Amino acid sequence: MNRAIIDHLSNEEYHADPAVSASHLHQVARSGQHYWARYVTKVPELPKSTAAMITGSLVHCAVLEPSELSKRYGIAPDRRTRRGKESAAAMQASGIEPVSESDLQQAQRMASAVRRHPMAVELLQQGQPETSIWWDDAETGLRCKCRPDWINGSTCVDLKTTTDASPKGFAKSVAGFRYHVQAAHYLAAGLFDRFVFIAVEKEAPFAVACYELDADALAEGQRLCDRDLQRIANCRAMAAWP
Repeated sequence: MNRAIIDHLSNEEYHADPAVSASHLHQVARSGQHYWARYVTKVPELPKSTAAMITGSLVHCAVLEPSELSKRYGIAPDRRTRRGKESAAAMQASGIEPVSESDLQQAQRMASAVRRHPMAVELLQQGQPETSIWWDDAETGLRCKCRPDWINGSTCVDLKTTTDASPKGFAKSVAGFRYHVQAAHYLAAGLFDRFVFIAVEKEAPFAVACYELDADALAEGQRLCDRDLQRIANCRAMAAWP
């Protein structure tokens, strides 16, 4: 397998690479046209940040890279005023993401909850975050990539923020957000024996749970992963994106 592993690659550099990620698979599952609009018509770029995306990134940093939190995020002034808007713009220009004090406190409380969960602590006790990995898919020849939240030996750990971390609630998230496809895609890199989710709720008491998908869920994720890779390969070969 033609595999490449890069540590400390910036988020921007990773997303700019055109290799197929789990996000690519999710888009082509909607349709070839959705994939074409997002990834073919222009150089791949980071999607525009939404409030949910900023919160997710903030929590990831607080949990996985706490020493980087103050370097990447700062409390924003009131952006409803001109002075506040100017100050926030200056923060962004210097590489600091402006967030509200309440968002920062929420992220820190979620991180504390994760660190109190015995299995989460064990998973995150050693390892490293945000390693970028590339490989070639054996069936289609497509260059693929993934960026695990955390790698602990042969275990891939993925941190998810959620409104419901219960087994029933997270099962709905797995189906709705295709987390089983993501897990299959990451496992296809050939580096991991396990894929474990850490789910943390976004509201007090910030409940935390850890999950591994069963064999049936992973098999269905792999089936969809293979199907979506083939769709991309077929569309590229025909230069058509229906």
